[in-house]
Amino acid sequence: MVEMIKVPANVNYLNEWVGFELPRGIVNKGITGCGATTLAIEDAHKTIICSPRINLIKNKSRQHKGTLAVYGDVRNVEIEDYLRNSPKPKLLATYDSIPRLSNIIKDKSDWRVVVDEYQYILIDSGFKSETEMLLLEELKKFPYVTYLSATPIADKYMLQMDWFKDMPYTILEWSNVEKRFVNRVQSKNPINNAVEIVRNYQRGIYASTLVNGGRVQSKECVIFLNSVTNIVNIIKQTDLQSDEVNIIVAFTGENEFLVKKLGKDKQGRYYEIGCIPLEGEPHKKFTFCTSTAFAGCDFYSTCASTFVVSDNKKANTSIDIAMELAQIAGRQRLECNPFRNTITFIYNVDVGESKESSYKAALNEKWQKSVKNANYKNSVADEDLKEDLIKETNDSQKLNKYSMSYVWYDSVNQRFSVNRMAYLNDNFSYDVQKENYLDGISVRKQLEDSGFNVNGNEVHSDYEEQLECIIKKEGFSDRMKRYCEYRKNKENCQYFIADTIMERQYEDLKLYYDSLGYERIKALGYKESNLKNEMMSKQATYHLYKEFRTIFPVGTRLLTDIIKLKMEKVYARYGIRQKGVASHLEKKFGIKIKPVKIPLADGSRKSGYEFI
Repeated sequence: MVEMIKVPANVNYLNEWVGFELPRGIVNKGITGCGATTLAIEDAHKTIICSPRINLIKNKSRQHKGTLAVYGDVRNVEIEDYLRNSPKPKLLATYDSIPRLSNIIKDKSDWRVVVDEYQYILIDSGFKSETEMLLLEELKKFPYVTYLSATPIADKYMLQMDWFKDMPYTILEWSNVEKRFVNRVQSKNPINNAVEIVRNYQRGIYASTLVNGGRVQSKECVIFLNSVTNIVNIIKQTDLQSDEVNIIVAFTGENEFLVKKLGKDKQGRYYEIGCIPLEGEPHKKFTFCTSTAFAGCDFYSTCASTFVVSDNKKANTSIDIAMELAQIAGRQRLECNPFRNTITFIYNVDVGESKESSYKAALNEKWQKSVKNANYKNSVADEDLKEDLIKETNDSQKLNKYSMSYVWYDSVNQRFSVNRMAYLNDNFSYDVQKENYLDGISVRKQLEDSGFNVNGNEVHSDYEEQLECIIKKEGFSDRMKRYCEYRKNKENCQYFIADTIMERQYEDLKLYYDSLGYERIKALGYKESNLKNEMMSKQATYHLYKEFRTIFPVGTRLLTDIIKLKMEKVYARYGIRQKGVASHLEKKFGIKIKPVKIPLADGSRKSGYEFI
């Protein structure tokens, strides 16, 4: 049963809507950043707001005093003390912490739970499906649970998740929805594009746009890239210093190790995992984020551009357009940031050789085998053998993460089961990596279906063009051709890319254009070697012209033979094997001559030329 609720036109944030309460069941917020979690924090109920990311918990806790953030490092005694002393407790907890809170809170009758960004129950099941299933089981014990997201799980997956069967479904309809624009960049190697972005920002090359008649530069960038290894490699390649970069990744031992591999910067400082600055706090020029900050976190930069890099060669570095990209688009909160509603999406469409029919068939076969295997293991009566099977199963899943089988041991119910969440995640990962990125048309459709405007932003069209220059690492010929088009078509514009970006990156472009002109560069195929040869030829020609102009002044009359000898002496000085031909002076060097008869001492006349 789906219920549509219209949000009043004068309401911009749900916590401003007097009398409104978050409904029980699944709630599609419709838009990001609408104040739903703020409403849950400010209302009169005892509430647990649970989140898939520690960074999100910390970010919200820093913004809302009087709340308690609950994650691995927080002890039970701290939680119990907070509950005793808080008449209206507001717990901000990770998904992993819910079973622990469920044990502490004995009387759940007057508690509400808000599961923020619940789509990550599916997204994260590739590496912690047991945690997600345990969360869903524990939440059955609470009478009032709201599953909240602006990008809910698609029906084709939801219908296969028993926990959500027959659950109320509410959609919020907003009358005033800001348009979000996406600048699409298809690339063979998106990571190289990320490197190029950083290098251009390091050079002080920023995209800009006009705001109230003044030009605002985007001097900060936030790059969403779901790979800590890639982030570390980009920092190494570009030699970013620790005070220039904020690394927002999950605070795990593995990630700490990867970041520490960066060593010390030039000032002897170590690189560290950072946190998102609060409103009013300074932002660093470069911020790198993995999926830990895709959803729910708030950025308050006044000038940051947002770049999303999806490398689809691996499932874990692919970014889901419908759920993750739409979340990223709502991270920049400040209205004074003129770039906040435009994201640049850099992706590849390398789908490989796997076919959907064969892949899905293999997954179904794996599922059927897992069912048989689980049934067999549950039928074993011998306790020692059963203990061996439990250990074998647990070790296998720790090592292989359900790549071989979906069988797991459910310690709560003390039986072997088939992990449906791991199975659904396999299907989801395939759809993201292969189906969604099949080609440029598929990507565009996914973006349109997710509410993005893919036709460009007229207000910031010059900004989007500038981004292309900053992002793309292209061959010389393509770059020269693009520059020529800019110069040819935009010569009279006050602001155009050729002046603000390309000329600063590549000074030779202007030199070639000013020296040779559009038509000659086009005739030479925009090739760098051809242009260099032409310039060398022009340079040599210029020096020869100066010499010939000196030895052949205007008004001079000389015999043809004399002109020939003088020309050959000049050629010889420049190492040029060339016969002296008087007519070449005009044809090659533009020195005007006219044929004349020159009188000799014996009274005869001989052919020559006058320089005019």
